[in-house]
Amino acid sequence: MIQLDNVTKYYGERLIFRDVSFKIVDGEHVGIVGKNGAGKSTLIKIMTGLEPFDAGTIGGLRAEDIGFVEQTPHFTATTLLDEMLTIGVEKFQARKVLFGLGFTESELDKNPNHFSGGESAKISLAKALLNEPRILILDEPTNHLDIYSIDFLEDFVKNYRGTVIAVTHDRHFLQQCVEKILDMEGGRATLYPGNYEKFVQLKQERRMAELKAYEKQQEEIAKLEDFVRRNKVRASTAKRARSRQTMLDRMERLEKPPSTATAAIRLGEAAESANRVLIVEGVNFKGIIKDFDAEIFKGEKVGLIGRNGVGKSTLLKIIVGELKADSGEIKIGNRVKVGYLSQGHEELNDNRTPLEELNYEFGLTEGQARSELARLNLFAQVVEKPIKDLSGGEKTRVALTKLILTGANFLILDEPTNHLDLPAREAIESALNEFDGTILIVTHDRYLLDKVATRTIELGMRTEELVIKKELPPKPQPLKAESSKLKANPQALNKVEAQIKMAEMELKMIEHEINSAVKPEKLTELAAVHELKLAEIDELYLRWEELQC
Repeated sequence: MIQLDNVTKYYGERLIFRDVSFKIVDGEHVGIVGKNGAGKSTLIKIMTGLEPFDAGTIGGLRAEDIGFVEQTPHFTATTLLDEMLTIGVEKFQARKVLFGLGFTESELDKNPNHFSGGESAKISLAKALLNEPRILILDEPTNHLDIYSIDFLEDFVKNYRGTVIAVTHDRHFLQQCVEKILDMEGGRATLYPGNYEKFVQLKQERRMAELKAYEKQQEEIAKLEDFVRRNKVRASTAKRARSRQTMLDRMERLEKPPSTATAAIRLGEAAESANRVLIVEGVNFKGIIKDFDAEIFKGEKVGLIGRNGVGKSTLLKIIVGELKADSGEIKIGNRVKVGYLSQGHEELNDNRTPLEELNYEFGLTEGQARSELARLNLFAQVVEKPIKDLSGGEKTRVALTKLILTGANFLILDEPTNHLDLPAREAIESALNEFDGTILIVTHDRYLLDKVATRTIELGMRTEELVIKKELPPKPQPLKAESSKLKANPQALNKVEAQIKMAEMELKMIEHEINSAVKPEKLTELAAVHELKLAEIDELYLRWEELQC
């Protein structure tokens, strides 16, 4: 069992948190949440022994029992596979975990120190998973992972027998993989039972109860103070007034619970546009994207998903004109105004402050700019700093402010929730749901996709070759001329659609078996079955497309 009692941490004179106390029973899976700067990563470093603390006690944490996923790891082997073998695991098990996290066969021989920062974090994660420590501590484990790797990680964590402690803003992970959530807020830490949605419910109930108790005490204090003020100078009532003052002096004052309100994001009413908002025909780009076709209709909210490196961000840049395709055509519908939020925030001038950026781009006065930025919780010194000195989450907020001010009716968003804490993610989710325009969004935030996207388009890479797999097109928005095509052979079309759904369900079951396989021969057998099922699905999609002609 892990137990923290009254743990307090300062950085200089600044209090990070105080009197943090909680217990974690062996085998429990616990998520740690809180706004950026609440002290989550600091608490993890204290628990792993990397950071000292100023008061309190910690029990049940031995260094040899802990597996911690480093954010800036260093590797000693000359190949990725050999790096995995340094911790004493069998080769087939190492290969399974690496493939599950999205590494390819050719990358197994690559020097682990030559990978990107995101890939290095995945290598560190793979080593921690393979080591199977008694206590697995993860700091933002889904950062840098694509949807498929996150699915693999979730399956692993859900079946992990040891204790798991994860700092994360990933609501889907919190919903699926934890049974308790430690909420860090206002220098305090509160442990709630249940997954993410249960946590949201219980936190709201707790806050309402605390607020009610605080308001009741404030009423009582006001009455006592009024009695003392009116009676302390009267000889006949002075004794009673002193008694009331003693009560006030001895009263343990309740703190007002911190507000949970987040500045609302309003995207505004979308102007009318053509029914066909975007048409992509036969786009090719440097061998990354091959013969890509897509259509997006007015009012759709489309998620573009796929493994890291398959060209999702590249495709968005081609659509908005930042890159030129080698061949193919991009058509934007009449009266469509595009608003683009890039992952790297290239639309921001790093040398300007947020105030200067809004003045330059939109002619806003300082007061108007401050008001717009405040809607996304950007205040005081933050809006006066050069954008290059802001955090990733602060840059995203500035970019979103600009996006709102454009008045676009077609939003193209590349990882809009990156670096944002839970309240900010919830605010963006609410804004996108309320927006009555059209959206194309690239995100690894599965919770956001589940709540916002009406359909998805998938870019997938199989055996080193890009294959495009699209969901069945939406039925509410097609033009009349096109809907007649879909009815050419409705019985055959419905049959193929049913076969596709069944085959994809079977594929998911095979992938689950692969994740739980322990014997090398079984893994090899399942890999062959997986390849055949993929080929079957490709054939079904070709048949489905033929029936629409």
